[in-house]
Amino acid sequence: MPNAPQEVIDLKSVLTFLRRQFRLILLSVLLILGGALIYLFYVTPLYTSTALLLVDPARKNLLYPDESTSMPGSAENARVESEVEILKSAAVAMATVEALGLLRDPEFGPQIGLSEKIKTAFGISTAKAETGGALLNATLDRFGDAISVRRRGLTYLIAVSVSAEDPDRAARFANALAQTYIHLQIRSKVNASLAARDILLAQTESSRRSLVASEDALDSFIDRNFDRLQQEGGGDSLGALRGQLLTATASRLSAELQLTGAKSALSRGDWGALAQSLGDDALEALARQRKALGRRLGRANVGSPEKMDLRSQLAGMDEALKNRTQTAIARLQSDIVTLENDTRDARSGIRRLVLQGDLSSTSLTQIYELQQKAEIAQRQYATLLSRTRDLDAEAMVQIADSRIVSAALSPREASFPNTNLIMSLALVAALGVGTGLAFLNEFYVGGVTSVSHLAMVLPAPVATAVPRIDEKKGQFTVADTIVDAPLSVYSESMRRLRASIDQSARVNGSGCTVIMVTSSLPAEGKTTVAMALARTYALAGKSTLLLDADLRRPSLHKYLGLKPEYGFLDYLRDPGMLAEDAQFYAADPRSPVLAVLGRSRSEMPADRLLQSSLFENLLKNARAVMDIIILDTSPLLPVVDARYVAPHADVIVNCVRFGVTGQNDLRSAFAQLNDSIRPGTPIFSVLSHDESSVTGYRYDEYYTD
Repeated sequence: MPNAPQEVIDLKSVLTFLRRQFRLILLSVLLILGGALIYLFYVTPLYTSTALLLVDPARKNLLYPDESTSMPGSAENARVESEVEILKSAAVAMATVEALGLLRDPEFGPQIGLSEKIKTAFGISTAKAETGGALLNATLDRFGDAISVRRRGLTYLIAVSVSAEDPDRAARFANALAQTYIHLQIRSKVNASLAARDILLAQTESSRRSLVASEDALDSFIDRNFDRLQQEGGGDSLGALRGQLLTATASRLSAELQLTGAKSALSRGDWGALAQSLGDDALEALARQRKALGRRLGRANVGSPEKMDLRSQLAGMDEALKNRTQTAIARLQSDIVTLENDTRDARSGIRRLVLQGDLSSTSLTQIYELQQKAEIAQRQYATLLSRTRDLDAEAMVQIADSRIVSAALSPREASFPNTNLIMSLALVAALGVGTGLAFLNEFYVGGVTSVSHLAMVLPAPVATAVPRIDEKKGQFTVADTIVDAPLSVYSESMRRLRASIDQSARVNGSGCTVIMVTSSLPAEGKTTVAMALARTYALAGKSTLLLDADLRRPSLHKYLGLKPEYGFLDYLRDPGMLAEDAQFYAADPRSPVLAVLGRSRSEMPADRLLQSSLFENLLKNARAVMDIIILDTSPLLPVVDARYVAPHADVIVNCVRFGVTGQNDLRSAFAQLNDSIRPGTPIFSVLSHDESSVTGYRYDEYYTD
């Protein structure tokens, strides 16, 4: 079984396609590159500066360096990634915005949108700047868009980048963001230490109360059972200590009462009562002197030197009283402390003697239980107090787990826009868009540009491609080439069309064949093709009739160089009105073709005339005497005339002009034609004015102009 033919890329066809669509591609390239240049001209350049942070995953404790711990690899990676997310957080951005004062910054602060600017320019609305929460959120959004935080590979380095319109500001903002992050990290650790301290403080106070209660419980037990304990083993020494305790306690209470009265008198400014409370004769004498000065001051004349002198003496006396009072109160407080120590020493002595004595098992057990509770409470209190002080110290010496290893510097070049990249992408996009539009125009929207293209667009065989040639001097139409150059490429293309028609199923070599030549739109070369085809048949020995059935715009007589007095339209409209010798047909001056000519445009719809019995009889009579009848009809889309002629045809020739007729028009016209013909009527497509190649350049020896 022979191999199926494989499609190959025809480089020449590709180059021809690009040449045909060069203007569209060039226009697309120029528009997109122009847009890119305009964008680069108007866009504000941005500068990006980067600071490098090093994250230390190990936990550090300056108070206890030996307690610093390291983490496993997976945990370290998670820690670094966590720090990256913290750096990206709104909390860090907000703190940086506040530190830099960006709420009033022209780049990141309040701004008016483009739509508001346009409305304001036209006086539609008054632009209002952002305020309050909206301003803060908008500033955070703009600053967040300018921030980039990335981890460098699997290292402990984090790159913190900030983009700004000024290079120095970009460096300053990047460093500020890194510093703010470090500051917040330290503050977070300090706050954690202080929060833990506050929790321990509450526990410490509870432990202190428990300690005091346990100590008081032991002392209370000894006081309640003092006589029994003394009898069991305390002796006279225990009684002496008991007397010292009572004396010290009474003295301390008396001193505290005295101090309370003194402070109350001092707050009232009653120096006499203060002196009596403290029992200080010197202070009492000073109080009497001040009282006397006050009476003298009240009797002195206002503004007199004596009054001013007495005021000065009174002020000095008040200062002396305050100094004497402070000294006396300090001495009294010192006495209270001494008495408290004496009380504590006496109680400690009593406890020691009681424990050393020969006590009963019951007393010893009770005292030991109370003593153990007191010792446990004391140890707990000491532990909590020590840890609280450690946390206070830790809060004061916290350091960050991250540090800046490379501060951001002012960049020398803008990071945005990247001119080379943008122009390269614009060029690539322009070429892609241009080629895509060219492809769309070539194969979907624009005209047909090759025989294969035409075969893909219309479901009809392409009989031939008629090359585009220019009229020569003395010719009325390029169809004269059939006579002037019968061995030319043009003439051969028409013979190829004739061969396709002859080989069609309907043409079996006998009878007359009616060939309808039409097109989708005007100026597609259908009349020229009809005339050239008629001459080809006539020169081949076929009796041929060429009928100008385009009643709307007849042009066959012009191509023959004739000026008929009457036309086919006149005959169809009223054959009885024509003179007996009037003729609307003529012989082709250059071939044996007999032509039915038109003369002028119809001033009325011509479709009714083409449906008349007169037209049908004419075709019937012509079939009886002619071998070939070729009907040059009107185009399909502008008017409906051709749709009424199509049922009379045995073969349809649909002319398509190279690169002109839109593909949608072709499909629409073909659908109308297919609906109008008799079933089984063959339709051949002809690509006229073909410019795709110099047809037959490989067979020059077979053609002559």
